[in-house]
Amino acid sequence: MSITELLNNYKNSFNKRTESFVKECVSYGMTESDAKKYAKQKIASGVNVKNIPTIDTTKQRTVSTQLKERFAYAGSWKDIGEHFLDPEQIDLLVKKPKFKKWIKSMRENWENSAPWLYSDDKLSVISVSNENDGGFTLLVWIDETKEPEVWRYSGQCEQKFSDLFHWLQWLNSYSVL
Repeated sequence: MSITELLNNYKNSFNKRTESFVKECVSYGMTESDAKKYAKQKIASGVNVKNIPTIDTTKQRTVSTQLKERFAYAGSWKDIGEHFLDPEQIDLLVKKPKFKKWIKSMRENWENSAPWLYSDDKLSVISVSNENDGGFTLLVWIDETKEPEVWRYSGQCEQKFSDLFHWLQWLNSYSVL
């Protein structure tokens, strides 16, 4: 299976994921119509990307094979609770004071988190699930010759994936629960 196939599967599971999302929201007291307002999918055309910004705003990383395929498939992609960022959006996000504060807090307080272990030039943001509560997915550029790892943060939870392929595989399996 390729990155493109995983992205197609994720895109095509939108209606099923929407049903689950609405059902969960209703169980917490939200009306069905209000929940459906949040269940939107907006996919921008693919883009040819050579470099991706890092948290160090003076440095960029050469896009890996998997990331090149991901960006060729879609630039920005908003999907219910996930916002896959394009390089311009990444660049804007990492300059925001709130994001900088989140990284600083993790660096100082969350042992063995990506910001604790790695310098800003080894970290890029790939998606946002909740900007207000620190819901970000980071690329961790550990080895220049390999695909970056993907570390997902949501609240006080951390999940690590060996690369973009495995993260997308997880998103697909998670989306059908």
